[in-house]
Amino acid sequence: MELVREGFYIPARGFEYICDRPPEDIILGRIRQLRLGARPPLHLYRNVNPSDFVRFLCPDDVVTCLAYRRLKFDAVPCIVFAPGNEPLPFSAFETKAKIASSAHYIEMTRVIAPPLPELLESSFGLTLPSVPLDVMKKLDEKLSVVMSRLKSFHSKHETEMHYHHMLFSALIRVKETLDAVSLLVQNNLWYQALALLRVLYEIHLNFCFDWLQPETNYKYLAAAAVFTHSDIAKHRLTAAQHYVAEGMGEKLAEERAYSAWKPVSFAASVVEKAKLSKVGVHYHESIYDFLSQVSHQNFEIASLHANRFDDETFSAVKEDVKETYLRFADLIVTEFLTYVDSDIGVAAEVASI
Repeated sequence: MELVREGFYIPARGFEYICDRPPEDIILGRIRQLRLGARPPLHLYRNVNPSDFVRFLCPDDVVTCLAYRRLKFDAVPCIVFAPGNEPLPFSAFETKAKIASSAHYIEMTRVIAPPLPELLESSFGLTLPSVPLDVMKKLDEKLSVVMSRLKSFHSKHETEMHYHHMLFSALIRVKETLDAVSLLVQNNLWYQALALLRVLYEIHLNFCFDWLQPETNYKYLAAAAVFTHSDIAKHRLTAAQHYVAEGMGEKLAEERAYSAWKPVSFAASVVEKAKLSKVGVHYHESIYDFLSQVSHQNFEIASLHANRFDDETFSAVKEDVKETYLRFADLIVTEFLTYVDSDIGVAAEVASI
C-alpha cells in the first residue's frame, strides 16, 4: 500500500492532482465488505509525475483504496497496467490482451517470481533454538496470534464472503501439520516428519496462488483439484471445438482454448506455484525433489533404513539434515504468516461498523 496513491495527475496542466472525494457512507460500505471477506483488486497505473516518488496511481478504485487504508492493510491484490519488466514487491501473473481477427481476450501468459532479498524472513534470525520442539512451539504461538487477529477482524453477516474462511482453513492446516511434526520429532521419527514438510510447503504454495487474487484464483485452484492433466486436455479440446462451431478458425480456436485453461494448468503445477513464494524461488529445485523422494520412499531412502538391519543405533537422518528441516519449516511458516497477516486489516477504529 505504501507504493500506491489514490487519484491521478494531468501532465498537460502541470501535473495537477485530481482525486475523487467519495461520500463517507460509500467508504464505510466498502469497509464492511472487506471485513466480511471481500478483497477487490486495485487497478493501478505507473506514476509519471517526476516530482512524486510514489510508484503507482489508483484513479479508478478510490473508494476501495481508502477503505484498505482505513483498515491499515499492508498489502492488497492489484492489477497493474504496465509492462512486466520492472519488479514488483511480490510475485505476479502476467496477462496480455490478445487480438486476432474478431477475437479479443485476455491471456495469462506466465508467472513472474518476486525479487529475492539477500536473507529470507525468519522467526528466529540466524541461530535456531537448540531444542527442535522449541522451534515448533514458537511457530505455533505465532500462528495462534494471526488466527486471533483474523477472528477479531472478521465481521459476521448472512452475506459474508468465504475468503476469511479460506484464510482460517490454511492457518488450521498449517497448525495441525506443525502439531503432527512435533509429535514425530518428539519420538525421533524424522523421516516421517520430512514427509509432512512437503505437505506444509504445498499448503503455502496453494495459499500464495489464492492470495494474489482471492476473488478469481480460487476457481483455478478448485478446478486443478478436481481435474487431472488428461481432464484438462479434454476440456481444452472441447472448448476449441466449441469456438470452431461458432465460426472461429481452427488454429485460433486452439490458442483461445489453451489460454482459457492456462490458469488451471498453473494452479496444478508445483513448479509454477513455486515461483509465487520467495522460499520456493530460493529452494524449490534443491529441496522439493528430496522431499518427494522421502514421501515416495524411493530406493535411496529405503537403503538408508536398510542399514539398521545390522546396526539398531544407525540414524538415517543426520544432524545437519535435522537443522535444515527446522530452518525450512521456519522459512515456510514465517513467509506464510507474513502474507496472511498483511491481508488482515485492523478494525479497532471502526469496531462499530
